[in-house]
Amino acid sequence: MIRMFTVETSNIKGITSFTTYDSGGLKECKLNEYNLIHTKYGDFVPQYGNPGIRRKQLNALSFYKSGKVKNISLEQQTEISTSIGNFPAELVTFFEDGSLNSLFPLNGQISGFWSEEEEGALAQKYDFTFPFGSFSAKIIGLRFYPDGKVRSLILWPTERIAVDTPAGKIPIRTGVKLFEDGSMESVEPAKPVPVETPIGLINAYDAAAVGIDADINSLRFDRNGRLTSLATFDIISVKKSNGEMKVTFPKLKPGLTEEYEKVPIKLSFDDDAVTIDDGTKANEYRISDSTFKITGGDYTESPTCGDCSKCKGCM
Repeated sequence: MIRMFTVETSNIKGITSFTTYDSGGLKECKLNEYNLIHTKYGDFVPQYGNPGIRRKQLNALSFYKSGKVKNISLEQQTEISTSIGNFPAELVTFFEDGSLNSLFPLNGQISGFWSEEEEGALAQKYDFTFPFGSFSAKIIGLRFYPDGKVRSLILWPTERIAVDTPAGKIPIRTGVKLFEDGSMESVEPAKPVPVETPIGLINAYDAAAVGIDADINSLRFDRNGRLTSLATFDIISVKKSNGEMKVTFPKLKPGLTEEYEKVPIKLSFDDDAVTIDDGTKANEYRISDSTFKITGGDYTESPTCGDCSKCKGCM
């Protein structure tokens, strides 16, 4: 295949491996020579040296079809200016117009040679001030909207902070997702939290939440602060006006570290309707036409991932 590099990619030196788009344009590459990439946030040196036992052996650069830079895995941690201050980064990503998409202060490879604890020891705390609260925390990364406003803040896995939400002050993990206007879109409760809903008081909590991307959280609101969805292990009984009864329990599924693990019930609210999804079937009910009873569920913590000898998820 003939490489058809654009003006943005034609001066890259030391390409050791690469992939291309169907058009022949460079998609991503690894390097073994020094290069300097110019952006509106400054000049960046993509990774080209020996990554050692800690750094991920990533593609140093990736590009959009237009040839504009998409991702840069940096040779060294480099400071970058954002709308909420300066932060060091080992990985930065961009929108096609050149504006900052995301930054990650650390980008180590967790493995048998480098542990999460060792990576965590390198992570530093940063001070943040948002309308929903001021706090100091270690972060995995920050994501932004094209205009520079914060889209989401991804917390370090062990971090817990308390923030003001439309449902009250809540301890959270994983992070926070914001709308473009800065209002809160979603959070991930760090423990079962009673939340007032259109069908009654429900404990909001998802023990199975994936804690690596704050763009997807279980407790969600609309731009006006109205609750739109949550996850729970409570038991939900519904009686319709025609006398029909339905009880929804959390289901079980094969687990990674245990034989089985619980699947949270997910509820979505829209005007006079609620959808109750147990993971196998979703049922919608008209709220004004139904009576709801909420029974507290089992919130016993499942073992956290860490005993690889019992785990079936990485086989």
